[in-house]
Amino acid sequence: MRNIVKSAFVRACVIFTVAMALWCAAGLIFAGPVEGIVITLSLLAAALALCALQAFWFTEAVIGRLSYPARIAGFGLTGLPVLVLCAALGGWFPLDNIGAWVSFVAIYLVTLTAITAGYTLHYRRTAGSFDAALARYRESRGR
Repeated sequence: MRNIVKSAFVRACVIFTVAMALWCAAGLIFAGPVEGIVITLSLLAAALALCALQAFWFTEAVIGRLSYPARIAGFGLTGLPVLVLCAALGGWFPLDNIGAWVSFVAIYLVTLTAITAGYTLHYRRTAGSFDAALARYRESRGR
């Protein structure tokens, strides 16, 4: 049952994302670059870019042996400029409002820290350390 719900949720997310991209493209054609469409497209771009960065940093497809803390740092350091670029291009808040940008960066860093700490605690309780689990995984694959 759990796999059915998970599969349905993933399908709904994919359908929603594709529909939003198509509707935004149609909106650009018929209404031009209005604020709502530009913000929505920049959010979609941010989501896609962060997914690509996640695949880059957290799989061994590109980067082989790298400690988990280094992967988190790499993701965090490359994710922030991507979000800043999307925010600037999408007009999430005024470019000349320094307070908004400082708050944005602070919220990003606090959120990244909180999610990392929460996931680390959860993972240590369920599987041990990240590096030990990664070593077990590599051993099971014969590397």
